[in-house]
Amino acid sequence: MKGFVFGAAALLLLSCSSNREKNPPATLFSLVPPDRSGVAFRNDLTYTEEFNMYTYRNFYNGGGVGVGDVNNDGRPDLFFCGNMVDNKLYLNLGNWRFRDVTDSAGVASHNVWSTGVALADVNGDGWLDIYVCKSGSPEGDRRHNELFLNNGDGGPDKTPTFTEAAHQWGIADKGLSTHAAFFDYDRDGDLDCYLLNNSFRSVGGYDLRRNQRLIRDSLGGNKLYRNDGDHFTDVSEQAGIYGSAIGFGLGVTISDLDRDGWPDIYVSNDFFERDYLYLNNHDGTFREALEEHLREISLGSMGADAADLNNDGWPEIFVTEMLPPDDARLKTKAAFESWDKYQENLRNGYFRQFARNVLQLNNGDGTFSEIGRLAGVHATDWSWGALIFDADLDGRQDLFVANGIYKDLLDQDYINFYSVDPAILAAIKNRERGAILRLLEG
Repeated sequence: MKGFVFGAAALLLLSCSSNREKNPPATLFSLVPPDRSGVAFRNDLTYTEEFNMYTYRNFYNGGGVGVGDVNNDGRPDLFFCGNMVDNKLYLNLGNWRFRDVTDSAGVASHNVWSTGVALADVNGDGWLDIYVCKSGSPEGDRRHNELFLNNGDGGPDKTPTFTEAAHQWGIADKGLSTHAAFFDYDRDGDLDCYLLNNSFRSVGGYDLRRNQRLIRDSLGGNKLYRNDGDHFTDVSEQAGIYGSAIGFGLGVTISDLDRDGWPDIYVSNDFFERDYLYLNNHDGTFREALEEHLREISLGSMGADAADLNNDGWPEIFVTEMLPPDDARLKTKAAFESWDKYQENLRNGYFRQFARNVLQLNNGDGTFSEIGRLAGVHATDWSWGALIFDADLDGRQDLFVANGIYKDLLDQDYINFYSVDPAILAAIKNRERGAILRLLEG
């Protein structure tokens, strides 16, 4: 891909005249090429024998994009996370023109694999700060999440500078971080942080032992950090947040799902672990209650978002997966789901999971109905993030799905994907509970 191309909303609600109805715009968005926008970011990857898509399963997961006004000039700026390239910060100059200010702002992060990014006013000084998650190959103390505090010296067409302070604030996490969400979970007036970490462990043949999510992972695991004014405190365990090695988290979204005035958390987990739904208890703790409120979920959950899609005042939940919409892709990519493995999932507490996107309709009574297939949004191929927003300003929320991958590693017709490893399936079919553990332990 030659540079970064983004869409600009075009001709939205310019007129309600009959002329507009007779001559609608051909497209809702217009491409803005790099030579016009100045946004030339490229997330180029180079694999080696030691570090590649087979030695690091998230090699092609990509990097995050953050949008926010970092110099308080009223225009949203852009931050891009680079995996094997430096991060980039672009100031918005207006009229769809941007200027690369990465080096002068001090946010490049040389030679460290960046993943997700969150722009938030962490210290409450009225200026947006930048929190960058790190992953990739471990490199000692160099690989830790970074918090770039805004020095407040920006302005109209003036470049702000930042000071890296993750250690000082207690959120220089060294897990395989995917993303972070900043929100005021305890309603004390400052922004707390939910940190989504992927797992260090190998997926292997799908280890379906019971109660693994209750065992905290000392190397990683999801975390909840409480903002205590000038630093963050890890309150994960006391707040009821799972932090196990089977939490292959790829998405987190914050929403008041039960409309009690307190923010709740939805986490989408890849591979065999089910998703998490945390309801706020109003006392600094959460209750994980997915199985009480949902009937079925995605299997290899990827991105997630929540918003009111039918304008009834109750937020829905949308989660992406990897089901192809056409038969040819389905046969080359998707493994058939095993009924025996599905039953083993249920017996060991991994819930009802299916390989497709899900759209959870909020019924307003504490329950959700999965309507992804009815809504026509269940199959969007290799999908990542989801964004719910009103694209055409008609008062109804629309749904954007980012999908695709540079190289499809699952298109391997000559072998079985590891989730249907014959030895694992044989152990499940014979109901030999100890056989799986003995097989995994060699």
